[in-house]
Amino acid sequence: MDLKRRQIEVDVPHQDWNPGQSTVRLAMGVGLWDAANGRYLLPQATADATHPGGAGTATSPPAFFNVAFRTAEPMPSVTDSLNAVANAAWWRDRDQGTALAAGNISQFFANVSFAKLGSGATDNSGVPTTGPIDRILASHFEPAQGANFSSECGFGGASNPSSCVPEYTGQLQPYAIYVPKTAASAAGYGLTLLLHSLSANYNQYSSSRNQAQFANRGTPSIVITPEARGPDQFYEGLGAADVFEVWADVARTYHLDPSYADITGYSMGGIGTFKLGAQFPDLFARAQPTVGDESNNDVVASLRNVPVLMWNNSADELVKPALYGQTADKLQSLGYRYELDVYEPCPAAPNASQCSPLFPDHLELAVNDQFAPAAAFLGTTHVDVNPAHVTYVVDGARDRPSLGIVGNHAYWASGLTLRSTSHTGANGDPEGQFDALSHGFGVGDPTASGLALPGVGTLTGGNLGTLTFASTKQTWGPTPVAPSSDSITINATNIATASIDVSRARVDCNVALSISTDGPIQVTLPGCNRTVTAG
Repeated sequence: MDLKRRQIEVDVPHQDWNPGQSTVRLAMGVGLWDAANGRYLLPQATADATHPGGAGTATSPPAFFNVAFRTAEPMPSVTDSLNAVANAAWWRDRDQGTALAAGNISQFFANVSFAKLGSGATDNSGVPTTGPIDRILASHFEPAQGANFSSECGFGGASNPSSCVPEYTGQLQPYAIYVPKTAASAAGYGLTLLLHSLSANYNQYSSSRNQAQFANRGTPSIVITPEARGPDQFYEGLGAADVFEVWADVARTYHLDPSYADITGYSMGGIGTFKLGAQFPDLFARAQPTVGDESNNDVVASLRNVPVLMWNNSADELVKPALYGQTADKLQSLGYRYELDVYEPCPAAPNASQCSPLFPDHLELAVNDQFAPAAAFLGTTHVDVNPAHVTYVVDGARDRPSLGIVGNHAYWASGLTLRSTSHTGANGDPEGQFDALSHGFGVGDPTASGLALPGVGTLTGGNLGTLTFASTKQTWGPTPVAPSSDSITINATNIATASIDVSRARVDCNVALSISTDGPIQVTLPGCNRTVTAG
C-alpha cells in the first residue's frame, strides 16, 4: 500500500503462480474486503462507516466497484437527452455499470505477454497520442481523501459559490485533454481552456465537435477541460486552482506557446470564462462564453484587451436575458470589443425533436454542437502582453492566497492591493480599480464603433438544423498615433499599492506619473529604487 502515491500493488510469488513466457488473459476489479468473514462487502442502499453504499434497488448488488481493462467504454453524447442522467457516460463507465448489474464482467480483460514483461519491452501502441485523452495529475492540495458528494452546491452554488465544498478533495485529480492531429508549430501548441457545465464533468466534450473544432484551428491548440474539483464549484477556490494545476501539467508534457491561449466554456463554464478571464486577463487572447454571464459586472472592466464573443439564448431557463444582458451592456458602456449572439428558442429549430427535455433552451447550443464560428472567432490571435492601456479590477472575494489564486496584476501592472475592504462593488465584494495609460507607446485608445444595430445570422451544420440568432456588437477603429512621452496617466479607486514594470510599459525610471486617486496610494517602480506616493 503506497499511501503517498495512492496506489495498491499486488505481488504474486512465482511459487504460487509462474506464467513463464506465456500470454495470459487477466482481469481485475476492486471492492472492499470484510476481513472478519473472509468475503467482499456487499453494498447497502446508503453507505455508512463500515459498509459501502450505492446498491439502489438491487437485491444482489455486485461487490466490485471498478473493473479494469475497459478500453471501449462509450463516450458521452450531446444528444443523449435523458440518458445523460438515467444511463450516464460522463465517467466512461456505462458498459461497466451494465456488466456489474448483470453479474458478468467477462468482457473486460487484457491479454498480457509475460515474455514481453520479462524482457523489459515497452509497448505503448494502444495509448492514444492525439484526439480526446483522459489524464490524472497529482495535486498540491488534499483537504481530504477521496470524494464526498454530501455537500453538493447544485444550482444554489451560482448565488454563493465561495461557500461550496469541493466534492473531489483527494490528491489525484482527473482532466480531459484533446491533442490536435496536426503537429505543433515551432512556437508550440496553443492552449484553450474549455470549462465544463454545472452537473457535468471533464468528459463533457470528449466526443463533441465543440472540443475538436476549438483544437483543430489554423494554428493547432490543445484543449483542456479540468474537473475543477467537482460539478458545481463555479471555478472559485480549489476549482480555480485545479484549472491552473491542469494547465501546468499539460505545459510539462507538451510544448506550449504561452502567448497563444484562449478561454471558453458552456453554462457554468461560460460563467467561469468571465470569472477567470477577468481575474487573469493577461493570460488570454480572447474569451468565448456560451450561455454564461458575469455576476459581478464591475470586473468586466478588466477585459479591456480581451475581445469577447457571447452566445446566449433568448428563452434560456437558467442564464436569463436579464443576466447576460447586463454583462453585454457593461461591455458596451465601457467601449470594449464584444459581440452578443442571441439564439432563438430550441422549439423553433428544424430538428426540435432532439431538444433536451431538461432545459431545452439552455442546452440548445450544446445539443446542436456546432462551434466552428466560435473557433473562428478565437482564431490564431495571440495575447497582447504589453498593451498601452491597462484596466484592472481587484475583487478581493475571489482571491484564495493559500491556494495561489490571487488576482492583483495585469500586464505591466502588479502588486495591486485594496486600501479598504469596506469599499464594495455592485455585488458586495470588496473591490478597487486601477487604470493606467502609458504614453510611451505613442498611441491612444481606439475609437469604439458604438452599438451596432441588431443583425440577423444563422448557424448551420449542427444537430438541430439551421439556427437563427440576433447579433449586437461593438468594434474598435484603428489605433490612433499620439505623441510619445515618458509618462503614465493613472486613475485609481480604493487601491493602496501598485507596481509598474517600466520596461514593459515602454517608459524609464524617470517616468512622470500623473495620478488621480480617491485616497493614499503608493506606486513602486521595481528596479528603479523609486516609489511615488499620491493622495
